[in-house]
Amino acid sequence: MQPWENLKSDLIRSNLDAAADIPIKLEALGYTFVPERGDIKPIEFDPVEVERLALMEHERWNRERRTAGWTLGERNADAHTTPYLVPWEQLPEDVKEWDREAVRAIPRALADAGFRVEKIK
Repeated sequence: MQPWENLKSDLIRSNLDAAADIPIKLEALGYTFVPERGDIKPIEFDPVEVERLALMEHERWNRERRTAGWTLGERNADAHTTPYLVPWEQLPEDVKEWDREAVRAIPRALADAGFRVEKIK
């Protein structure tokens, strides 16, 4: 992980896109987030929720990369090619785990920003 100020513009944009997609992901599972003061204990998504959110994140990432001109190929950031521009089912397990870890981190990231994730009533 690198400090924000050291990221290249495409990675900044990618991180902002991922953050902007959080409400969509949460709503798809019947969650929202609300401001909260004090110490927030973040929820933990169950394994089925994690898998669904990870799939959604990979699909979002695929759209983002394709829109930016990336294509399928050997991993080469300069050439804008990646072997991961494939459907979820074709990803290696270790790559799927990157998306799982990213979505597992959502409740903690929101708690650190002063928001509590809760079921929509």
